Amino acid sequence: MVMMKFIATLEGVEHEVVVDNHDSDQGLYTVSVSGKAYQVDARSVPSSIVTVLINNKSFDIDLDRENNSDPLDGKIAVRVRGRVVRLEFLEKRRKKMKEAQMVKFSRDGVIEINSPMPGKVLRYLVQSGDEVKEGQGLVVVEAMKMENELQAPKDGTIREIITKVGMPVDSGTTLMVIE
Repeated sequence: MVMMKFIATLEGVEHEVVVDNHDSDQGLYTVSVSGKAYQVDARSVPSSIVTVLINNKSFDIDLDRENNSDPLDGKIAVRVRGRVVRLEFLEKRRKKMKEAQMVKFSRDGVIEINSPMPGKVLRYLVQSGDEVKEGQGLVVVEAMKMENELQAPKDGTIREIITKVGMPVDSGTTLMVIE
């Protein structure tokens, strides 16, 4: 059995979604939304439509991901019974990474690059004093056996690198400073 945790944001409200895959060959799942559990039998059909039984009620759900190129953009449109609902649906780890990259700052000010989760610094892609462009890779942090590249949220100069390669870090640990 595989359990996956997601954060679904609907109309500005976050809901924790936990999916327990009881029997993927049979399409059987238990899906908990904000603590309320549902028994789900889901089948893919040769389109973007998924046929599901949720607590013995049948639904055809049409899923349309709005941006396939950005793994941190979990926006999807869901059509159920003629109604379209737009929501963001991200695995918890990806949600933390997105939040780390969306830090609010003054474009002219100093910003700290913090680890979005506990892990280990694998490598720095820049050095102190380097000029960086928005979106440029800065540091790679390993968390849960996954390599996560943190990117520059703005153009600037690396003022200081605070942690060292191989160093374990907690969620929120400042890794470097850009000005």
